[in-house]
Amino acid sequence: MRAAAVIGCVVLFVAAVAAQRGDSPGQRSLPPVSFTCVHHPDVVESRPGSCPFCKMALVPVRLDSAWTCPIHNAVVESSPGTCPVCRRPLNRVTVSVGWTCRNDAAVERLEPGTCSDGTPMVMRRTLRPHGNHNPQHGGQFFMASDNWHHLEGTYPRERVFRMYIYDDYARPLSADRLKKIRGRVVTKETFDPRTRTTTERAAFTLRLVRNAEYLEARLDQVTFPLDVTAKVTFDDRTDEHRFDFTFTQTTKDSAPSANVVQPRESRRTNVPTAPPADVEPARAIPVNKDEPDLAVDTAVLADPSTQTIPTSMQGMVDLLRSRSTEVAALIERGEFSAVWVPAFQAKEVALALQPHLSHLSPAQREIAAPALRDFVRAAWLLDAYADVGNRLQIEAAYQVFAAAGKDLASAFAER
Repeated sequence: MRAAAVIGCVVLFVAAVAAQRGDSPGQRSLPPVSFTCVHHPDVVESRPGSCPFCKMALVPVRLDSAWTCPIHNAVVESSPGTCPVCRRPLNRVTVSVGWTCRNDAAVERLEPGTCSDGTPMVMRRTLRPHGNHNPQHGGQFFMASDNWHHLEGTYPRERVFRMYIYDDYARPLSADRLKKIRGRVVTKETFDPRTRTTTERAAFTLRLVRNAEYLEARLDQVTFPLDVTAKVTFDDRTDEHRFDFTFTQTTKDSAPSANVVQPRESRRTNVPTAPPADVEPARAIPVNKDEPDLAVDTAVLADPSTQTIPTSMQGMVDLLRSRSTEVAALIERGEFSAVWVPAFQAKEVALALQPHLSHLSPAQREIAAPALRDFVRAAWLLDAYADVGNRLQIEAAYQVFAAAGKDLASAFAER
């Protein structure tokens, strides 16, 4: 789940793979042009600008979807289906689309055209970092806050927690890198808000399994739903990362997890720095009341076709409450990968209320204007924290989200 944006993690394919597919630019309309950072590919904007991290100018790119096998990375299709090698369902991933020449692979264009030898250009799909957040072994997939490591937690059989570690292209780490990883699995812990410390009451060491590509921990007797917290350091120089998993049943390696939401085609442009894991939830998200009003993000992240926004203020308020309830239910069940959908849909409803601020009384406007700003910011934070799978941060973001939503409903509700 930072920064999925927002797009998820995949392998890089050579031009020949896509060229042999025979895709024709006339088969369908071209994907729209977006703008991304060369060094931070998770930054995707709908218009030119500079990278919020390195300040370099954003470059144009066309982003599209493709389908690839979770195990056999050379398999790339333009539509859903099954892998011809292992028959697993193909996963949707995000790719950049360009056109090149068969006799000169260095040629890269955003539009189809003709090569110097008179032959038509061929389409090339390039898989991107953070383009695939699909689990490869039927588990739950998270992104570390270092923006590079990714991991998948599974519960393949009773009392066994298994963790797979990947890079930013969803490629399994080498054995040498895996040997540097240290971690433990916690099934019982308590948080003291007075001292802001966490006490672990049941912790189990993650160990590298011989001749395998994963780490395992053997747990005590457990029951479903099973809440598991993995605390991991990727080498001796990095801080510990926290990932919270919820399992309602054992995971199956033969198919993707039922809880997985397909990756978005655009990602957020600025991922907040994750606060420490041992943080009091109510204080996890600072709110700056002096920030200007937030404008609508023109890169639509929640599919507008899945939601019709009512025209009346009361209808929008009712839909806002419904989406907030959906977010709360997903968090309660630990389905973090799905949180972004109702959160961003709620954000769009809130932004649809923005033009109606002028219809409110001065007293109502004093409540609604800062609540709108806080609500939109909290929706982004819910997306960011859901990607890294830290329940404390997610719940803290939801507290701000819910409080701001309540203020919006109070200010805009018809009397």
